[in-house]
Amino acid sequence: MADAESFSFIEKTARPGPHHLFDDLVELTSAKTADHDLQYVSVLREHNPGMILTCTPASNVSLLTFAAAGFATYELDRETDSFASWRGYYPPQARSQKGSLAESVDFAKYHYKWSKEDFILYVVGGYVQYILKERRDGEHPLGPSRVTDELIRTIDTIITGAETTNQIEKSTWDNVILDEDMKEDLTSVANKFFDSKGVYEELGVPWKRGLMFYGPPGNGKTISIKALMHELLFERKKDGKPDPIPTLYVKNAPYTYDIGSVFRQARTLAPCTVVLEDVETIVTADTRSYFFNEMDGLENNDGLFIVASTNFLDRLDPGLTKRPSRFDRKYKFPIPSEHERTLYCEYWRDKLKNKKSLDFPDKLCPAMAHITPGFSFAFLQECFVATLLILAREEDEMKPDTSDAKPYDGDNDDLDDYKLWVAFKKQADILRKEINDQESESDTVPAGAAEFSLPAMEPEQAFPTHGKRDVQRAALDMSFLSGSSRRTLLPELPYASQKYDFNINTAAYERK
Repeated sequence: MADAESFSFIEKTARPGPHHLFDDLVELTSAKTADHDLQYVSVLREHNPGMILTCTPASNVSLLTFAAAGFATYELDRETDSFASWRGYYPPQARSQKGSLAESVDFAKYHYKWSKEDFILYVVGGYVQYILKERRDGEHPLGPSRVTDELIRTIDTIITGAETTNQIEKSTWDNVILDEDMKEDLTSVANKFFDSKGVYEELGVPWKRGLMFYGPPGNGKTISIKALMHELLFERKKDGKPDPIPTLYVKNAPYTYDIGSVFRQARTLAPCTVVLEDVETIVTADTRSYFFNEMDGLENNDGLFIVASTNFLDRLDPGLTKRPSRFDRKYKFPIPSEHERTLYCEYWRDKLKNKKSLDFPDKLCPAMAHITPGFSFAFLQECFVATLLILAREEDEMKPDTSDAKPYDGDNDDLDDYKLWVAFKKQADILRKEINDQESESDTVPAGAAEFSLPAMEPEQAFPTHGKRDVQRAALDMSFLSGSSRRTLLPELPYASQKYDFNINTAAYERK
């Protein structure tokens, strides 16, 4: 028997230096399988035995967007692993804008820092994030990591609020009609607080303050809050330089862990403003004790300026309204007086001054205010909007009888000669009936009916356990607002220009 030929066994040798996940990515995408997630998890755990791996989709919790907003920092690591991305052009969204450079990251490794904690972050395929964090005492090697979970919860409660920020940028105190003394006080109270840290320390009292805006709906609470936020975000300066104060704008937080998330984030951002809109929906019978502990318990709330609003002050717990250490000042926003209604009509006259086809002499303003007693600013606005729409449409069935109305010639003292006045007066009559009907309905509500509410259900009771994340996202409605982003991310490439993965049986084919 002839001697068998000698064989040379060739073993794959690892690249010198630290492990490169990119090598595994290249190997695994070579038609081995259509789903690589478990294999990435396996190799990352193998090569990082002292760390806990957490996987999360970027569409659900974007760590890079969170860092770009200024809450964390990250550095791209090109030394210990590779990097792959597509770069292209993002077209303008309007004719007045310019296009910009765009990027779709397919693979990247980052060193990520948040709240004095360090993480290793891999972004794979542009939509999956792999977070590595060293294991702490009592944690299982397979997780979860308490620190990583806290990071995810924090990001999960933050909505960057770009749309809200755009609205705030347009809201100034010039657009707010209020009692002059109260308006003067409100325009200065926030800046005085943020400039007085040293005074609070000298007096030995906590550097925190709370304001409560209350009164019937539609009388300026929300627009005053927006103007206050605008001043702190876009106009505040220190030593001649912009010094914006970030804001957390909370619309809904029905569960205790939601309230905890709000205050944890506020303490991280401090000094900052926390706005609690419709606070009666946040501080309920089920959450009030927890809320009170967060407001003035053992935690350090230095630098928190909290502004709450409510339409129903009488429904709030006395511990919220009667104790100064929680809400030190209360501002009532009542139904506007005739003087304030006149100022509001003058505001509309100024808005319409360039509309040449509309006669709106100054003398109409006090007359309009005089015929609208009991109107909130919201009803006054509706009266103006409905009037202008009717005049613009000129629909016979809706148009008021203005055939005898004359254009303003400067000498005509008969108000009924103005089309705007005739239309406004008719709309005021219609809205007055609606106001009276609302008042009648409120008078017939049985005693105690307003206090009745179903007991709040915890998410585990109301929904299956696997839906808990969706429940929490739906429950907590909180936006983060800052004057500007501290780091710029390139926009994503348009969807049609991104790389696609097609799964056919067990093979993955890529279209590029």
